[in-house]
Amino acid sequence: MQKVFIPAAYSLLSFYLILFISSVLPGTGYAGIRIWAAGSTEKIQPENRSALPHDRNWDESTRTVSVNGVRGEHVPFQVVVTADGENVLDITFRKSDFIMESYIIPAGNIKFYYEHIIKVYAPSDLQGQKGYWPDALVPLTRPFDIRSGGRGTPPGLRHQPVWTDIFIPTDQFPGTYRGSISVFSGEKELGEINIELTIWDITMPAERHFPALMRIGSGDVARMHGLNETSPEFEALYYRYLEHALEYRIDPRFLMSFGMEGRIENKNYILSWTDRKVENFFIEKGLMMFQVDAAPPDIHEESGEEPFSEEYKKYVRQFISQVIDHAKEKGWYEKLAFLCPIDEPRTAEEYEGVRRWAKLVREVDQDVNFMVTEQPLPENPEWGSFVGLANYWIMHGNYLASEAHEQAVSERQQAGEKVIWYISCDQRYPQPNYFIDREAADSRMISWITWRYKLGGILYWTTTFWREVRDPWIDPVTWKLSECNDPLSGEGSLIYPGNLVENYTGQENVFGPVSSIRLELLREGFEELELLEMLKDLGGESAADQITASICGGIRDFTRDPNAIDEAKEKIIQEILKRK
Repeated sequence: MQKVFIPAAYSLLSFYLILFISSVLPGTGYAGIRIWAAGSTEKIQPENRSALPHDRNWDESTRTVSVNGVRGEHVPFQVVVTADGENVLDITFRKSDFIMESYIIPAGNIKFYYEHIIKVYAPSDLQGQKGYWPDALVPLTRPFDIRSGGRGTPPGLRHQPVWTDIFIPTDQFPGTYRGSISVFSGEKELGEINIELTIWDITMPAERHFPALMRIGSGDVARMHGLNETSPEFEALYYRYLEHALEYRIDPRFLMSFGMEGRIENKNYILSWTDRKVENFFIEKGLMMFQVDAAPPDIHEESGEEPFSEEYKKYVRQFISQVIDHAKEKGWYEKLAFLCPIDEPRTAEEYEGVRRWAKLVREVDQDVNFMVTEQPLPENPEWGSFVGLANYWIMHGNYLASEAHEQAVSERQQAGEKVIWYISCDQRYPQPNYFIDREAADSRMISWITWRYKLGGILYWTTTFWREVRDPWIDPVTWKLSECNDPLSGEGSLIYPGNLVENYTGQENVFGPVSSIRLELLREGFEELELLEMLKDLGGESAADQITASICGGIRDFTRDPNAIDEAKEKIIQEILKRK
């Protein structure tokens, strides 16, 4: 056999080249393709990883992603297909059961979602960045392609993440389960990832403790789906939107007017419950708060009275009384809250208007919840206060950064009142927000901030603000006439209409809404908030506070490192296990 002389330098180069390929392309069928994994709390762009990668749970040497959770919890992570200048067609994912000895989690508990990449054409604020960002999560039902430089995608390196969600059954035996995910192009295997899932001997409580009040706009849904709001087709679709919200621990707002009708009869206001379906639906699904506008439906059309005339006030009191009686009869009085019709009062006159509404409610019932969208400490002391009238405060997040406002919140909480908070377009970095081009941790840390201030929940104005765009799948700046006067990507829009899925992803259309990375991470945070509450109930409030303080000093002082958030969550779990 003829020997071939290979120079030493060339041999060394070849050795390192082989070593490089084997290290970056393990388990793949050919060069240029890599299959790997990342945690949930990272937005993986086509050409970039986050500056704070969620890499704690991925071991490249063993090709294993290690995740953990409690019974009844969703455990998400991401499987990424990277194609470096390659066109990869007909990509499919296959999954195994998760097995520990004789115990099994069926493969059906693992769901895959294709991450739709949307172009953000202007930064949402100084910390935002234009470019291609993942957001919508489409159920993976068909093979997909990665085409380098194809229509709507940047050329060169292409990361395509697939969101992977494991739901742990509430009766699952605890321990460490193992399974795998294989990725194919046609019948050619591109790579396999091992999964190690540790289930702790803890069950997520069925009852939630923190409302997350968000609007699901019926008009927006009807327009995007091309349906009439009065049609049976729309009703079925809209109920799917409501059900989806509750599955994500979201409490739809302003919907008790569904099924309410008011009329004036013999100089009295008569409230009729014409459709009990929505009420029964919310009771069955565990809605945390029945939020009712204190202004009676149809009051202006029916009465013809000027607001706050004596006759008008009589009608309002009659309406309030009838709602309360009905809520007590049907068993949701404790969840009832009348919302002041004056939103975010900003003048002395509006402050006086809030007090007039509050007094009408208090004349009927001294104890029923009356909500105001204002912080307990007035912005202008000359306008007076709502203390003694309101007992449910919805405060703007900017005020949490003030010691004086934090003290006022603490005083109202000690008085037995509730305070929740909301994020709006004008809450800037370093405060969290829901913008598509923000770090993923923003959405997850909202719950930890909620615990830090002992707040009772969150509110967000809407999840479906699509009326100012033709199509939210291609235009992320849904609120173009924003009072913030900025191109804020994703503002007021946390979900996508499912009827347009096939147009943009090739996957099957969805009956109802499509989730987003931001919404998934919100749910992850809500689950962590419930674990903090569980630890408190077991006598570990001090420990919960200390662990929270390790990653969250305040609304402008919290970590965006997903690995640090994971570590804090695991400390909470270990503290619960010690006290069980």
